[in-house]
Amino acid sequence: MKDTGMIRSLDSLGRIVVPVEIRMTRNIDIGDPIEFFILDDEVIVLRKYTSTECTFCRSLDHVTYYKDQFICNSCLRELGDPHRHEEGESVPAPRFAEESTEPSRGGRRSKTEEMSLKLEKAMAEHPYANQKELADVLGISQARVSQLKRKLSAAGKV
Repeated sequence: MKDTGMIRSLDSLGRIVVPVEIRMTRNIDIGDPIEFFILDDEVIVLRKYTSTECTFCRSLDHVTYYKDQFICNSCLRELGDPHRHEEGESVPAPRFAEESTEPSRGGRRSKTEEMSLKLEKAMAEHPYANQKELADVLGISQARVSQLKRKLSAAGKV
């Protein structure tokens, strides 16, 4: 274990600020999920969470772990052939394209896209619901509702 010499105190709500130097060197951005591990009943380890979905297209099918990233077979093929998307071939739509509600990536939506659409529908059906109530309606955590709402507001949908 490497000693950084940095010390931070918990605030009254149990929060701690991860120093910017550590966030930058570990590629952790505001809003990124963090995993907690306990080692030997004395050490707490924080690590940026990496899901098992493809880093590029968010697919969960046929995913391979390569250089600390999960990449699906189709993205691996594209990486191996950088000229694949030339004239006549379609490029996948952006994840939260405002002009389209059609699924991207050959008719499939990512879990985030699906849940975002469900959240939009739930918010339309329950306009005065708070995040806890929306989480109960959707069967997800309140933190996930908050995360999805941030993504929707960044895409201009909320």
